[in-house]
Amino acid sequence: MTGQRQFAVLQKDPTGPTAEQLKRAFRCFNNLTDADAVRLPAGAHGILMRHADGDASRAFQHALQAEGIGAVVVAEDELPKLPEGKLLHRLGISPQTLTVYDLLGRPTAIDWGDVTLVAAAAVRHFEMGRTETERTVLRFNPLVGVWPKKITESARTVESGTLLLLEIILAGTRYQIDAARFPFNYVIDQPGLSMAEKFVWLVREICRHATRATLNRGALCLLGGLVTVPEYDNRQMLTDEMIWLLWHETHKGHASGR
Repeated sequence: MTGQRQFAVLQKDPTGPTAEQLKRAFRCFNNLTDADAVRLPAGAHGILMRHADGDASRAFQHALQAEGIGAVVVAEDELPKLPEGKLLHRLGISPQTLTVYDLLGRPTAIDWGDVTLVAAAAVRHFEMGRTETERTVLRFNPLVGVWPKKITESARTVESGTLLLLEIILAGTRYQIDAARFPFNYVIDQPGLSMAEKFVWLVREICRHATRATLNRGALCLLGGLVTVPEYDNRQMLTDEMIWLLWHETHKGHASGR
């Protein structure tokens, strides 16, 4: 027995719905609240609903259209597939090519015209950890009297932070840069700059050279002069935005209200 086919609801245009528009659209659904509508515009970029059945996705599409929001229903298995990511540890930039290096230091030159998508983001992440503390307590034993005993106590901790991520996609290949693990000195010898400043510089340089590439919200903002990397609630939000951008590029002008 095959599983039920699932669908996604996508924006037709880059301009997303407002919170008020989504609140009104969500009132058609018992399981969606005004709070969901407030959170969605801040995190969703292009894909407004995922993994829904056909009836729910079409109902949501019609509710959005009633609010003046162009939306289209697309089967999940028809959305673009992102290639498996390859973490970059070194690259080089010249006017003609982007050069990437494998772990053995072997270079591969990529023509800037082959870069189809550049995406940048500060992605929130949470890490589970454990802390241990040691304290001494006094014990009494009728044979030896009072004696100290060390007790070790452990507790779980949750640490939050952000990852500065850069994604570079070309046909069939996807390169990723995690700023915290990337040696910027190969491309920018400015030890006085912070990691975030080097990351912003690198994003801008790649965007300036990859003139044919589609840029995500984060890359567009940095190229436009923003000095703080736009924040995404989680990595899936960034992934969904890239999927939508790839879909939108191949459906410009003929996304139908299916």
